[in-house]
Amino acid sequence: LLLMIWFAAQLLQQMTQVKITEQPFLVSNAQHLNQIVWTMIGNTIKESIYCVSEAPVSQLRFVCLDCEQKNITDMVPALNSAQDLTRSAGFPTVVLKLSTVNANWTGATVVCQAALNGGTVDSAPATVDVRFLRQPHVVDSSGQGPVLIQSQGYRFYVECQRGADGFCSQSGRRKTLRCNVQSHPPATTFRWLKNGVATSGNGAEITIGTEIIGHSLQCSANNGLYSDIETPTSHAVQIDPYSTARIVQDNFQTVQQLAPFQAGNRIEMNNDVNLQCVVEGNPRPVVYWKLRRNNGQVVDAPCPQGYDGVYTEVPVNTLAGLQSSVTRLKSTCTMRVSNYSFSGQYWCSACSVVSQGQPECSPGLDTPGSSVLNMQVQGPPMQSDAPITIEQMPNNNNAIISVHYCAEPAPRPPREIVFNIDQNDIQVGQRWENFRFENNVQNNTVANCFLARLQIAPVREEDQYRTIYLKVQNQFGAKQIPVSLDSLLGGGSALSSRLSGLWIVLIVLVALLLACCCATAICRKMHLLCFNGMKKDHEDYGDAKSAMGNVNVRSTLYDNDLPPRIYHQHQVLPSSSEKASSQRSPSVQEGLNYAEMRLANRQPVGAPSMRVDAPPQSMLSSGPSTVLSARTSQTHHTVVNSIV
Repeated sequence: LLLMIWFAAQLLQQMTQVKITEQPFLVSNAQHLNQIVWTMIGNTIKESIYCVSEAPVSQLRFVCLDCEQKNITDMVPALNSAQDLTRSAGFPTVVLKLSTVNANWTGATVVCQAALNGGTVDSAPATVDVRFLRQPHVVDSSGQGPVLIQSQGYRFYVECQRGADGFCSQSGRRKTLRCNVQSHPPATTFRWLKNGVATSGNGAEITIGTEIIGHSLQCSANNGLYSDIETPTSHAVQIDPYSTARIVQDNFQTVQQLAPFQAGNRIEMNNDVNLQCVVEGNPRPVVYWKLRRNNGQVVDAPCPQGYDGVYTEVPVNTLAGLQSSVTRLKSTCTMRVSNYSFSGQYWCSACSVVSQGQPECSPGLDTPGSSVLNMQVQGPPMQSDAPITIEQMPNNNNAIISVHYCAEPAPRPPREIVFNIDQNDIQVGQRWENFRFENNVQNNTVANCFLARLQIAPVREEDQYRTIYLKVQNQFGAKQIPVSLDSLLGGGSALSSRLSGLWIVLIVLVALLLACCCATAICRKMHLLCFNGMKKDHEDYGDAKSAMGNVNVRSTLYDNDLPPRIYHQHQVLPSSSEKASSQRSPSVQEGLNYAEMRLANRQPVGAPSMRVDAPPQSMLSSGPSTVLSARTSQTHHTVVNSIV
């Protein structure tokens, strides 16, 4: 029976149909879609996708099988937004209406899944195909878009070489533009519009020249998703004449011939230099100031660059009063020579920004033209931007300190460059203790800069506390460069490394004193070592006190009912019956009285010796008729005094 039930369930599951359709038809009449097509027209999706089945299935849903593998993360939430239409349709149905889709969903595999008897039933897979066409854009042959000029719109430029009549000749370079569009499937139909009117060109590219100057261009593209009158069209791009930016004149030669420049293009520090370049072109040119240092490195000169530069517009003289098609500007670069990094070769570059890519410049930004300004800075020695370095030898405890400095003219050894170590000067090649001034060499990469090398062999602990300077001078001044071996040799990590030996000894003594105080307090508290005897003395005193506490002095010396007898009385001999009674049952008082008498023998040191004999039996009687002898009375009197 169980086997028959299982077989029937499997048969029912195989007979159950689940389909993905375009319309909510009965599953028996619906046509399954092998491809789910979503078409984006603008920002809207016009297709709705359905999943239909039959009873007794439930919980229909769309599932993406390979979204994780294809790294599609935004499709699963979209599929989970399907709405249940089972109640209105009369059979299991869900619909998927999306407001937006992503182009990278194309190629994903989707199924519709239904729940049945604790299991699931899947439809046949369907492949997603997202069709779209975005707005096209006009770009140049390198893929760069037009220049957006504020309040003037988009601009492309065509080279214009004007003749004597002021018009552009046809011999200028022509420009190729392309209609760039993102679409799926790819766009197959293109159209170009001049001032809003279709032209003869119908390809993705168009080549224009001076004949199109002053007009606007647009392009449209279609991949079959739009009608001819609804084809998306690009923004209009204005075509303007392009005159290559060029340098008209500069003041480099004039500046080098006047003060503060000296012979050999030399200039002293803390002087101002004013450089000027006059450029022209269309569109409005910009100027970049460049510096090539003596090591060949090209950097921006210390001047405002590009659109941030300082410009003054210069009028252009034209023939017959014709309006000039170019803009002429004077760019100014004012700098104060403050250090040796200003040494090098300066030039200006006139650039035209004709697209969103790199500007077109003349001369180039990396190579100077024929007109340059050479500057050789001279002044007092200065510390270089390069930090002081230390090189430690791997096989021994030696080190070499390298100190970088710049000077023009260079210091002349041996007196103009020395290392000062604890007020001791050493020149090149000289030694003081474990320090040696090894050499002074010129930097191969930076002009006017040098390298002084100090050897330490061997490195000792006290070296990090030494005061070291590199003293350099020339005809313009002197400079002392401090060298901190404390930081170079790794000092400063611990406080003890900075303290002198005297302070270290003092700290150790204080620590020992504190340790002794603590040990003494512990021994006194625990009665250890030398404090053990004090404890025994206290114990003996306590024992004696306890023993005396157990002696009933009052019952021994006095009767409970009679007053104490401290005076001598005649002894009365006991009767025979009292003797017998005393011998038969000795009382506790007898032992206590005897103990008192023995305790009386312990006399203080220096006291006169007193011999106490054992009391006779008759004296130890506690009866009321007992009369103590004069000697016994005196002994008892001594015991009482000792206890008190």
